[in-house]
Amino acid sequence: MLLAATTLASFMTQPLLAAELRTHEAVYDLKLAEPTDQISAVDARIALQLTKKECDSFGLDYRFVARFHQDDEVTVTDQSTRTHERTDGSQMTFTTQTLVDGTAQERVEGKASTAGASTTVIYSEPVQRESTIPSASFPLQHIARLIERAEAGERIVEAKLFDGDAEAEKGLTTTSIITSSAESPTAAIADAVRGLKSWLVTESYYNADSDDDGQPIFETRYRLFENGVSDELVMNFGAYTLEGRLTRLSYLEPVPCTAPGRPN
Repeated sequence: MLLAATTLASFMTQPLLAAELRTHEAVYDLKLAEPTDQISAVDARIALQLTKKECDSFGLDYRFVARFHQDDEVTVTDQSTRTHERTDGSQMTFTTQTLVDGTAQERVEGKASTAGASTTVIYSEPVQRESTIPSASFPLQHIARLIERAEAGERIVEAKLFDGDAEAEKGLTTTSIITSSAESPTAAIADAVRGLKSWLVTESYYNADSDDDGQPIFETRYRLFENGVSDELVMNFGAYTLEGRLTRLSYLEPVPCTAPGRPN
């Protein structure tokens, strides 16, 4: 997720993200890495759709449903997130709805804008308020930046990030460790990613809630392909860890982009 140096003509026709993210639909199936005292098993699925309905922005629909098993009890969590992000990194709108056992828990909605050294977040839900934080990247901009840095051979990437969290002022930051990836992709996606470069990314997230020992609030590891597709997920929430693979991947046709006054 960086601004590309372009001429005026290419500025009109190409996205400003440094890496070209390919629009796609993906499904991930996840399970509990190992049982804990509180959780005996987890069945989880992530479904996402990355679209580009306009030349200067991406839309992301993301849904994460998990069934937590403990003895004879089952708890179902369902989180849906929708974002719309400008390719120049200047603006993002976001909506997140969380359900637990079908009951609404929290809805977060708003718009974030970055200009100069600051990012301003205007929330419309759960309450109307405004928060200003140091300039932060948005999620797709961040992914494209990781790809660019990996292409350049960098191995450690630190970033300030705003991902639509309800408490922007806690100052989310990430540290990513990038290493090489040699494992063959699963048969389900082998044809779709054939010939693409990829890297293993271990990313740790920190904010004002991080403890004095410097432990992250969340850590994830994934295989990142040069077109923005990811696989081999490990999601460490502290109390439990989920792991899974990409089980379904299909690419979407990009929107044709032309300079003003020219036919598509």
